[in-house]
Amino acid sequence: MAGKDLILEFASFLLKSNSLKFGVFTLASGKQSPYYIDLRVLPSFPPHFRLAIGAMKDAVTRKVGQFDTFASVPTSGLVFGSALAYEMGKPFIYARKETKGYGTGKTIEGFLKSGSKVVIVDDVATTGTSVSGAVETIRSNGAIVEDVVALLNRHEGADERLKKIGVKLHAVAGINDIVNALYKAGLVDENTLESVMKQMTSIGEYETD
Repeated sequence: MAGKDLILEFASFLLKSNSLKFGVFTLASGKQSPYYIDLRVLPSFPPHFRLAIGAMKDAVTRKVGQFDTFASVPTSGLVFGSALAYEMGKPFIYARKETKGYGTGKTIEGFLKSGSKVVIVDDVATTGTSVSGAVETIRSNGAIVEDVVALLNRHEGADERLKKIGVKLHAVAGINDIVNALYKAGLVDENTLESVMKQMTSIGEYETD
């Protein structure tokens, strides 16, 4: 987890930019959520985007060992993955969700050397479905994947799903960190805090200390 000052600055930005909203929302999975978060607006604000990429770089440096290449999954993760790869001077590839129906029918875009160690980058980790699919695609192309780095973890199953296939998820912050920071700063009320924590606890992945 990133430092408290960075978390509060990032959380405040999400709230002010309407990237984080509280209420009742229906997610793509059909499940209801007491909040909605969309980090696709972040690259439109260079200072905060730089802050996010710097925090992800720090997470990689501290938590991931030696590796060769960064990868991502279309579409939202591509911006973060390519920026992080540029920042750290690493090659970048991405795994297609579907094989192209024309040309060579590649599942990987970019150059991937067989046997190389790949770190997957995502913006928000939720259930881990798309990322686990990317893990299998990259592994089927002869590379090694043991780590995923995300900017935010919603704590809705991604950790467990990835753990089952031998991959560790490293997140800059969890939604619990974000909401706690906003609550302590007086930017959200106790009901909002409790509704988010209740959802995380009901999924069973997050436990309070």
